[in-house]
Amino acid sequence: MLFVLVLSSLASAAAREIVSFDFGWKHRKGLHAWAGPDDRPPWKPDPGDEPAEAQVGYDASDWAAVQLPHDGLIGSAPSKKACPFGCSGRSFIPRNVLWYRKKFSLPKAWHGSVIWLDFEGSFRKTSAWINGDKIASHDCGYTPFRVRLDNVTSIRFDATNEVAVFVDPDNGDEGGMDKGSGWWYEGGGLYRHVHLVSTHAVHVEQDGLFAYSNLTWSSNHVSAMLHTSATITNSWFRTYEACAIFALTSADGTLVASANASVTISPGGSGTASSEMLVVNPSLWTSSQPTLYTVEVALKDASCSGATIDAVSTQHGFRSLHYDPDSGFFLNRQHFKVRGFCDHNTFAVVGMAVPDRINLFRAQALRAVGGNGRRTSHNPPAMEMLSIYDRLGVVVMDENRLFANESRYVNNMGAMVKRDRNHPSVVVWSFCNEAGCEGSHENGGPRFQEISHRYDGTRPTLANMFTCGDLLSNTIDIQGFSHKDRKTLEQCHTKLPHKPIYMSECCSCNTMRDEDDGCETRWDNPHKNCIQMSFNARCAESNFATNASDGVNYAVGTMVWTLFDYYGEPSALTEVSSSYGQYDLCGFPKAAAFWYRMQWLYSVPDGPDKPFATGGMQEVHLVESWEEPGKSMKNARSIHAYTSAPNVELLVNGKSKGMRHVQPMIRGPGSYAEWVNVQWEPGSITAIARDDSGKELVRTERLTNGQASSLSLTIDSPSAATGTGTSLVPDGQDAALLRAAILDTAGHVMHNSSNNISFRVVSGPGSVLGTHNGDTKCQEPNNAAWHSAYHGLVRAVVRVTAIHARSSQERELLAMVDVDGPMAGGAIQRGVEPIVVEATSPGFAAVQVSIPVSTHAEDAVMAVASASAGKAVDFFGKAETKATEIFF
Repeated sequence: MLFVLVLSSLASAAAREIVSFDFGWKHRKGLHAWAGPDDRPPWKPDPGDEPAEAQVGYDASDWAAVQLPHDGLIGSAPSKKACPFGCSGRSFIPRNVLWYRKKFSLPKAWHGSVIWLDFEGSFRKTSAWINGDKIASHDCGYTPFRVRLDNVTSIRFDATNEVAVFVDPDNGDEGGMDKGSGWWYEGGGLYRHVHLVSTHAVHVEQDGLFAYSNLTWSSNHVSAMLHTSATITNSWFRTYEACAIFALTSADGTLVASANASVTISPGGSGTASSEMLVVNPSLWTSSQPTLYTVEVALKDASCSGATIDAVSTQHGFRSLHYDPDSGFFLNRQHFKVRGFCDHNTFAVVGMAVPDRINLFRAQALRAVGGNGRRTSHNPPAMEMLSIYDRLGVVVMDENRLFANESRYVNNMGAMVKRDRNHPSVVVWSFCNEAGCEGSHENGGPRFQEISHRYDGTRPTLANMFTCGDLLSNTIDIQGFSHKDRKTLEQCHTKLPHKPIYMSECCSCNTMRDEDDGCETRWDNPHKNCIQMSFNARCAESNFATNASDGVNYAVGTMVWTLFDYYGEPSALTEVSSSYGQYDLCGFPKAAAFWYRMQWLYSVPDGPDKPFATGGMQEVHLVESWEEPGKSMKNARSIHAYTSAPNVELLVNGKSKGMRHVQPMIRGPGSYAEWVNVQWEPGSITAIARDDSGKELVRTERLTNGQASSLSLTIDSPSAATGTGTSLVPDGQDAALLRAAILDTAGHVMHNSSNNISFRVVSGPGSVLGTHNGDTKCQEPNNAAWHSAYHGLVRAVVRVTAIHARSSQERELLAMVDVDGPMAGGAIQRGVEPIVVEATSPGFAAVQVSIPVSTHAEDAVMAVASASAGKAVDFFGKAETKATEIFF
């Protein structure tokens, strides 16, 4: 093992070539023919080893052209005929089997290289054929897998090959014909990226590069010992002596340190090269300034001076983690109260196949309400999501899907740890969830603990449990709890005084966007068969919810269930998606988002565990509208306000209805203001936040709607306000989120509007992927270019279709590889132009909006994420881009 600290540049030229394999696919839903919208999955979904669909020359002319990532199920409308018992976690989305085919060519120059397809994720049981030969299968829906091509006897270079992929999304360990694989919607198909990779026979194995650091603190500086290792595979027929050159560079490309290590690898074997590098005064990875460095390993021959035969790199953040059983969590020796949210992987329209910019939107939505943590419930997330959190300074609880004392599950845990261990945002591993941790499952704890520490060892382990003090509690490093009250936490803290405690899931306080009337969620996870009204603070503030862990120092923090609504797991039989989120399925904020914003952003002092400083600002929000109550309400309703100020006064048409005192949740009940039986009369209600002297700090107002007058169309992402950039990047996959609204004559959203709104691309490189409205009861198709409004709003997702932001080298490879797709045959890409989208609704003038498109590096998603760390984001003000009204 060699150690060296240098300040000069290190030159390297990688022999590895990587090209996107996402374009030019054909797709069919159904085993041997298209499945109808009401067809149930086949009783015997296995296509066999030599199905016609996998053979060379198969006629797929009636299949749909798609590109990846692709959720093959989400386009279907809910169907109670196909799903009499619910399907897909009671989302009623049919779970039929899925086929994918693609024609491709391998460059002649790659002959003699090791070549494989890297699948980042396919849900769930997946089989792959190359030129009719079945060569691979994979049955975990969330871990990556690799399909080697160069050793397939039928593979051809500089000629057409065919790959066929069969995916059975209903084949889950906890699923069945109607239930699907989970108690929520888990999607189906090739929902993550696929890459085609060529490299030398001697190369770094999949997820084989690992870097971690130990920090040493002194009175005036910090130093770090960076430990790096690379596991190298030798696919040659002879022993190879390799030199691994490790290099650490800063964000601007400056070389900080380097070291060499030699390793001898036998034929068909593997070996590990390791090094240590001392780094003095590194910039640390913090919540507000998450500095990232790059660690690269370049492989050369034994002389360390020849051509580079392979090179891979990863990000690294210098930070220290400490979990104390009495004081909680410390990041870089500073106390860090985790205020986070659990979340599933779905979003309106796209299902599981979430584009990177929408994932950035989701991450910024978390920061907008004061969140600093995310639990990846209940499975390993998309790698790009972790890369976004790395750049935003969000800490992550990375969770495994299935847990038991079985080798395949242990190996899945190991695959997750290897894949994600270089992400500084990941600060704890989670083995399992709730009932999946209990009973005989807990016997898997010791093996899961061993493999986690074998591949990482720098982070603690946890399980999201109902119990304390059993085998699993005594195996994991941190006691996680799901939906337990303060009393339970206190009892466990007394029973296991040496073990840190984490409220890894809490607070299923259902609510629906903009619903003034209905059932109030007073208790955790009520599952009431009724409309869940917007107000739910009585539930959220209680000692059996958020404040159970938020109000005590020894608890690491809280992961609230959930940030967004998601497909499946509805509260009532008439619904098809959940109502737990602080934002609805489309990303429109509910009143609950404002409550967390008051508690976790404005009521928390500026410091190391806050996503951005607020400088003593105050805010107030009225929960209910001022529309006429239903007849059963006798012309009166309760009005609630959320504020970070100590007092709030309510006015009805200028007349005071009294002052109410408000206090932060951690001081006890009373985190909201309430006025009961307020008589309704047309006009306005005003909430005025005041300090203890009675001075006005800030106010907000709700007006009774006038007549519906116009349609508006704005951009929520990309948007500087939401921290998602200002332009789309033409890479063929970037996507925008549009907001259409029905407005009254004063320009306010029509609270009770349900008008149908349609969208189309007028010009530019874009297509409408689909629309939604966030209503948990909505059963309209997800992929339609129209949707009815829910409380006046509709979301549209628009994807860019051009790819000229990709490097010229990758476009050249795409032209050689893809038989179909945007670069097939060397197709010429057009210049940069905006995407103009039009929205229409009967009775209103059409409106258009122009989505900017850019090829500048600073507009790419990861660059935008890096630039917005520590900066304020606003999901609650007016949209930045105005629509232009078109008159006919």
